[in-house]
Amino acid sequence: MKNMKSFLSAHEAAAELNVSRATLYAYVSRGLIRSEPMDGSRQRLYRAEDVRGLRARKSPGAEKLGGGRTTAPGSPVLESAITLIADEHLYYRGRDAVQLAAVASLETVAGLLWNCGDRDPFAQTPPPLPDAPAIDAPYARVQALLAAAAPTDLKALNLQPWGVACTGARLVRLMTAAFIGGEPSEAPLHEQLAHAWRVSPEIAGIIRAALVLCADHELNVSTYTVRCVASARSTPYAAVLAGLSALQGPRHGGETARVAALFDEAAQSDDSIVANRLQRGESLPGIGHFLYAKGDPRYTAIMTMLAAIAPKKDAPQNAAYEKAHAIAAEAKALTGMAPNIDFGLVTLQRALKLPPSAPLAIFAIGRCIGWIAHAQEQYARPELIRPRARYIGEHPQRAHRF
Repeated sequence: MKNMKSFLSAHEAAAELNVSRATLYAYVSRGLIRSEPMDGSRQRLYRAEDVRGLRARKSPGAEKLGGGRTTAPGSPVLESAITLIADEHLYYRGRDAVQLAAVASLETVAGLLWNCGDRDPFAQTPPPLPDAPAIDAPYARVQALLAAAAPTDLKALNLQPWGVACTGARLVRLMTAAFIGGEPSEAPLHEQLAHAWRVSPEIAGIIRAALVLCADHELNVSTYTVRCVASARSTPYAAVLAGLSALQGPRHGGETARVAALFDEAAQSDDSIVANRLQRGESLPGIGHFLYAKGDPRYTAIMTMLAAIAPKKDAPQNAAYEKAHAIAAEAKALTGMAPNIDFGLVTLQRALKLPPSAPLAIFAIGRCIGWIAHAQEQYARPELIRPRARYIGEHPQRAHRF
């Protein structure tokens, strides 16, 4: 039997949060509240600590830590001049990311985020592919190749801004080559992916835009990890490898695999997959983002591009797009939340018939540009990132009586 004091019923949890049950289920789908099946029943119970923690974070009087910083999600913890998320928009150094995605290459955005001015860090010769064990899984191959290249790239020891930018260019070319199983190339990154995935120039343009939309997103968990590693003055290779380790988790970039599983489940059932999941207290991967009340603009941009090239009604690509659109519409109707970038990347992969590894590859290659920018910014600061913990355990006693 579960300790009932540790769990709440759906009615109790919704009452404590002062929300509807649909909103409670939406919080569960976003991973903010954990739920478990009730013994011997189809009903589910909700962790009281998660409910009360969320209620505390939603409160205007959320507890403050030293320096006036709060524990609420999204509260600023580091100053940065790279990315702004405000008024339902995403900006890279003051430029609207969606507008940049319409026209710019990832290399151009790298120059912007890395403060390169008129200099081009991609003008250098691509690095050689290092010796590393043969690995079939693309993501693991990226990690292995970067780890193998790091000890021999002595220029990466230069932590001055331009040196970091040049290391970043070499690093992202290696990453791209590793994802597609090819050799580092001077070709634009999106063209390398398009060539490896055998798609048309029109689709290559959508891949380019998706890479730009993934370039940075402020202090998400992988970027914060990168900044911590950079604050210790480790090289950009170490910082990016740390970022990759965080990105692959199922609550970050690895969310794309969960979205893909949702799509597969929907394709095999005629039932309402969204309603069924909500009734079971299960999550809706790729739905909702706490930084965008009206919907993730990156998802909207991807769907707009896909709609513009929608093929004939009987084409498989169009069927995949329509199915994704239907799932998104139902999720919006039942939870009030719109899809995020993870949902958009999987929709792109299914609609354009790209390899299964494409969503995470696009995410990682694009985000590497932001990681380098944040590492560059952190190297310019003297402090080591070292937060304090708010202790909640048993307090020591001067004397024990037995």
